[in-house]
Amino acid sequence: DEPHFSPQRRIEFPREAARTVGPLSLLAVPTYRHPRWKGTITRLRIGWNNPAPASLNIAAIYTAIDSRHPITGPLFVRGSCDYFHWTGEVDFLRENLPRMRRALAYTLREFDVERQGCVLVPWVGHDGRAGFTIDAQGHKRLLPGHGVGNNYWDLLPFGHRDCLATIYLFDALRHMADVERQVANHTEWHIGPPPSSLRAEKLSTLAERLRRQAGRTFWNRETRRFVACIDADGRSHDYGFTFLNLEAIHYDFATATQARHILDWITGRRPIPDDTSQGADIYHWRFGPRSTTRRNVDWYVWVWSQPETIPWGGQVQDGGAVLGFSYFDLMARLKVLGPDNAWNRLRELLDWFAAVEQAGGYRNYYANGRRGTLQGGGTAGGLGLDHEFFESVLVPQVMLYGFLGVRPRGDGLDIRPRLPSDWPELTVTRVHVCDQAIDITARADGSLRLVCRRAGRAPLRIGLSSVGWKVSSGPATIVDDSATVRFTAGGQSVELAPPSN
Repeated sequence: DEPHFSPQRRIEFPREAARTVGPLSLLAVPTYRHPRWKGTITRLRIGWNNPAPASLNIAAIYTAIDSRHPITGPLFVRGSCDYFHWTGEVDFLRENLPRMRRALAYTLREFDVERQGCVLVPWVGHDGRAGFTIDAQGHKRLLPGHGVGNNYWDLLPFGHRDCLATIYLFDALRHMADVERQVANHTEWHIGPPPSSLRAEKLSTLAERLRRQAGRTFWNRETRRFVACIDADGRSHDYGFTFLNLEAIHYDFATATQARHILDWITGRRPIPDDTSQGADIYHWRFGPRSTTRRNVDWYVWVWSQPETIPWGGQVQDGGAVLGFSYFDLMARLKVLGPDNAWNRLRELLDWFAAVEQAGGYRNYYANGRRGTLQGGGTAGGLGLDHEFFESVLVPQVMLYGFLGVRPRGDGLDIRPRLPSDWPELTVTRVHVCDQAIDITARADGSLRLVCRRAGRAPLRIGLSSVGWKVSSGPATIVDDSATVRFTAGGQSVELAPPSN
């Protein structure tokens, strides 16, 4: 639009800002920050204020997109909280908490969370719009640098008002608030308080505000499910994202009513007329629901501009599925529909897995392509099971976190079992918590048994579901709704009995 050079479009880049790599100096020039930047540069002129004649060797000029993910900070905080809650390592917390606080403060500031009531991503290319446009005649125009992915689903342009990033931040806020409460209650740890804006009560209040405000912002009243995001044009994007909605239930972001609407849709009880997949077809792949239930051929990053050439279900993000996210399906069912429903779904998954094992594994089972196509190891496909899909390890965790109801707490565990009606008991062995290893058994009568495999330095605190529990045998005492278990050697066991009816 402006073919001639002008001092008003000049951008200074001081040499001291360069990064030296071997014989080269690399310098990023943030052209997008200039008020007169319009997105397309056709010519460059470089000048420098050297006091005498000099030469400048330019090895390369290349453009780069902003490939950051807005979920990185919240996930770092959540992962750090998990590590502390499982290990109880105060030294780790003392060293890492300043970083956790900085990451959370940056997230809240960068995404204007308190003012917006959600995560609003301001980065160039992360505005929630697709990376191409389609005119009335079906002609496509690519928009390089647009539609950049914001999370695991990197071909989908989550962004601007970002629902998934908001859910992860909501979860991180609640866990960080718990850690800050523990720090405040243990002055002997010698960890200083956070800034006033990051105190536990402030984080908890903000989390509840996100659930209330963002929970309305991202809720599609017509389909009664959460949308991926609301882009910079104010348009919401809803392709029936099962993973997002199941995670919203798992992380307690969804209200009880929203959770029921979501599961009615995913389980097929509530068909949505415009969806490509409805009813039983949502579980076409057997091991879990399709990632999306509505065909998407127009909402992707600019480098993925021909999705219509791949059939429905031929990509994990368009009617395909990822095994790891069946964990959230099971956990959501357990929370809303109860343990019997979750167990029935798990049995269907186990039947599928038995067939896979009998065939000789994933690659053999799906070899002819008639059952679906596998992504992984450099090959595109509709199902994510092996190779880079490490998250498949999530599925069996439903036994520990789900049916056994274990939650680490920094000095032990909370245990809230939810057993299906036909299970006499459930045992999970070799649970490593703090510096100890134990086996945990929950029985149908509500009693618990803990067996020590490796004793630790300090007693374990076991949070129970209510007051009135009793110690049937073993080295433990109970005060209110918490048991103190003092294992001194491997092989010791504790029997805990719930209050009698």
